[in-house]
Amino acid sequence: MIEIAPTWFNEALKIEKSENRVLVEGASIYYQKWGDESKPGLILVHGSGSHSHWWDFIAPLLLEDFQISALDLSGMGDSDRRKNYEAALFGREILAVAEDSGFFNKKINDPIICGHSLGGYMSSFAAYQSTKPIKGVIMIDSPIRPPTYDYSMHKRSGPIRKIKTYADEKTILERFRLTPEQDCNNKYILDYIAKWSIKKSNGGYEWKFDDSIFEKLGFSHMTRDIAFTLSCKLGIIYGTESKMIADEVLSYMESSVPNNTPIIPIKKAAHHVLLDQPLKLVSEIKNVISTWK
Repeated sequence: MIEIAPTWFNEALKIEKSENRVLVEGASIYYQKWGDESKPGLILVHGSGSHSHWWDFIAPLLLEDFQISALDLSGMGDSDRRKNYEAALFGREILAVAEDSGFFNKKINDPIICGHSLGGYMSSFAAYQSTKPIKGVIMIDSPIRPPTYDYSMHKRSGPIRKIKTYADEKTILERFRLTPEQDCNNKYILDYIAKWSIKKSNGGYEWKFDDSIFEKLGFSHMTRDIAFTLSCKLGIIYGTESKMIADEVLSYMESSVPNNTPIIPIKKAAHHVLLDQPLKLVSEIKNVISTWK
């Protein structure tokens, strides 16, 4: 049974945007752009194995205050794949999109970078290495675990399934799963992002992401607490039902972030906050940024 999407969702998808590409160290990086060029820039960064279309129904709701670009990190979505991946390189891709979008030319405000899950870490890497001012970074359900965290109990959440070819579109779409897996009541959103997650290939259909990313990235060894040392503002948003943000993790983050860092819970949301509570997320992104003035 097809779930009918609400009016706000359909109207958001009608908002005009452009599709763009920028070359970053040998890879073509795809990004979408919305909004009035006179407004300050906001970069949106997706999570593991995802793509910029996770933001298609979020970005239009932020256009009153921002011009927005959302990118596909290399190896995901419609950006090129690479032989090797690293966090600092993902950060440079984000900065290149900000530059290509003209966000560093604004006289009003410096750009903001906002990322979900993996995208939150990459947003902090971008801000850390930027030679131009960044106003702030918002991390959405991006857990920064304490040094004492017991990884033996941790289940890897990246899309580690090996790519296979499905005979038809219906079959592959039926196999669409969130990672980490969770229930989501907004099936109309799942159906929408699933369709943007596949491509025609090898006589059938395959997932768009490069299934070797996380082996090459060495994700478990990255310095994620780089977010605590940023010279720009920091904001944290998380789902109260997220299995990624356990009490131990939340306590460590609360004790480690700079003073006055907003840490905002969103109720009735698990890890995939964008899908569970999209309207509340928009409101809280605005709230975080309002505390930075």
